[in-house]
Amino acid sequence: MRCFCPGPLAGLLLASLFLVAPAASAAGIAGRPTLVEAVDAAWRIAVEARHADSESRRAEAGMRVARSFAADSPALAWSREEGDWYGGARAGSATETEIGLSWPLWMPGQRRAAVDASRADAAWASANLAQAQLEVAARVRETAWDIAARQAELVAAQSAVDALVELAGVVERRVAFGDLATSDLLASRAGVLDAEMARDDALRRLEAARARWTVLTGYEETVEAGEMEAEARIDSRSLLSRAGTPPSLVAAEASVRRAEGERAAVRRSLGAPPELTLGAKEESDGPAATGDRSLVLALRIPLGLGARRELAQATAQSALDVAQAELSLARSKHAADLAAARSDFEITGRQLEGARQRAELLSRRQRMMERAFAAGEIPLAELLLAHRDSRAASADLARRKAERGLAHTSLLHAIGAFP
Repeated sequence: MRCFCPGPLAGLLLASLFLVAPAASAAGIAGRPTLVEAVDAAWRIAVEARHADSESRRAEAGMRVARSFAADSPALAWSREEGDWYGGARAGSATETEIGLSWPLWMPGQRRAAVDASRADAAWASANLAQAQLEVAARVRETAWDIAARQAELVAAQSAVDALVELAGVVERRVAFGDLATSDLLASRAGVLDAEMARDDALRRLEAARARWTVLTGYEETVEAGEMEAEARIDSRSLLSRAGTPPSLVAAEASVRRAEGERAAVRRSLGAPPELTLGAKEESDGPAATGDRSLVLALRIPLGLGARRELAQATAQSALDVAQAELSLARSKHAADLAAARSDFEITGRQLEGARQRAELLSRRQRMMERAFAAGEIPLAELLLAHRDSRAASADLARRKAERGLAHTSLLHAIGAFP
């Protein structure tokens, strides 16, 4: 009788997983990145990077406008008027030509308020950029930990398959010698199939996580598990003692200063800026007459009255009220998130230690049951249950490791720590 063993497809999948690198995607970057390199790569292709870059360019343009000589773009005006007249021996015409250049002017204190508002806007754009980078770093860390958990789960599942295949071979030989019933052989083969399906499910989840990683970072391969574990071993108390103001609060505070600057600029403004016009005018009473030329100097000052100015001021005050409320909410949320992250980090640490001890105990129990089965002291059904319990404990240990890593990632995100 031939020995029961896994099919060629499963062997091919495992060979591709453990002996060679993952298959390269069309857009993937070859090589194994560090965590910093993965975060940088993810930032380069992230939508948030495009948005943050556009906000920075807009803030820089606003600063250039605030520092310019004119409050708005200058304008060039030209006009010509002609009128027919009749008198004397012949008919003629009068002409009037005028050309002028208008400069929109800053009101007293308006330019300083505009510069201050532009600086606050630039600080807000910079704070938002840092917050967006931290969000991308969190996604990279979370995906890396997910892959590490899936890899550990797959290794445990493959170990279970190997153990059950070996057991099925032993059962098959003992059935051939008449020591065991054929039903035991069928049960052992069913156990192998069950373990192989669990292994394939783990492989499918791992490949899905790797695909998400490639989309996120552009890399084919993931960060070394040892680097992620080394980051997770950093003392949490040391992290908290060195932590400053997280980017989320910096961005919320910058949003308040930005709204305050906008309100101050609106209060200094009358709506449309005053205009100074400098020009020249030439008037002629007829074809033979000598034209009169004059210098034109005009000043146009809007009164800044009415509902339009009130609407602008109300809009600016509303934006400030919203920014202040968001800052208060951000502070409360940060305190709650930090407390939850610290608690989660401590609890997952205890759970990980418990899962490690449980997996070790059930693994020892499985080895004891195997010896008892070989001595004929227990039936095959009990051994198969021991294998199933040990496999479940190994999968739970892999999951607990990932939860511990994700809890550490949440703590790093709460205090605003970059890789």
